[in-house]
Amino acid sequence: MADEIDTGVGSGVLYENISQAAQYVFNENAMLRNLVTVYDMTGTPGLTASIPLWPKASAVTALTAGADLSNDSALASVTAVDITAAEYGNMATIQDIVIEASPSDVGADVGRQLGAALAQAMDETIVDLFSSFTASEGPGAGNELTVEHILKAAAQLRANSVPMQGLVAVLHPYAAYNLKKGFLNAGGDFGASPDLANTVAREYFVGRIGGIDIYESASIDLGSAPFNSTGAVFHPAAIGMALKRDIRIALQRDESLRGFEVVASAAWGAGIIDNVKGVKLISDANL
Repeated sequence: MADEIDTGVGSGVLYENISQAAQYVFNENAMLRNLVTVYDMTGTPGLTASIPLWPKASAVTALTAGADLSNDSALASVTAVDITAAEYGNMATIQDIVIEASPSDVGADVGRQLGAALAQAMDETIVDLFSSFTASEGPGAGNELTVEHILKAAAQLRANSVPMQGLVAVLHPYAAYNLKKGFLNAGGDFGASPDLANTVAREYFVGRIGGIDIYESASIDLGSAPFNSTGAVFHPAAIGMALKRDIRIALQRDESLRGFEVVASAAWGAGIIDNVKGVKLISDANL
């Protein structure tokens, strides 16, 4: 942004239209931050959130009258997970001639694009962590995902005393396709459940299976051909997000270009907090 002057237009209608559209789309599309544990660092010094990780208590025994308790040795080995936030941003330039010639609200159009791009970047920082989960319930590269693999992942988590409340699965849409196909097929896994099959047919949304809410995310990367993807079943406490700054919109006039530079930015970081509270699902991702 060299050699520009700020004419104070940031408080004008254009700024408001861009800002409102960007914030709305960002908050609506950044889905995965609603599925993890968010640590709000807004207004606090530093970029790193240090999160204590408490081990499972073990020394619970029957007590006799007058007996004195001693410290649980397992709870003495508390560790910490550090999540460092980084700044993410994008920029667009809107020329006066475009604003003057367009029949649509150019500010809102640009705001929606910037908000959507930041939302996808935020989701990508979370889904990129799925491969870091140690536990896996397949079915493995080249094999289609079924409801059995989702339920096996949940069983693994329950065996580790992970609460069922809040369990979610996040899959690439291509991996989720086989699940939906099975629900709509009379001979599929849930062919005897007309309510679930009707929901899938109407909304093309998997919904809840065995207490697990299933979501699709195009932010999950596909491997090289033949395409595979890595989804996961996890508890919100498995992944943490350090939110340093929510979306911010800045507008600056570039008079030599006869237009405005629009910058959208936010600051966050994500990391695995508790590895045993997540299970990865590597599967085929071809239609």
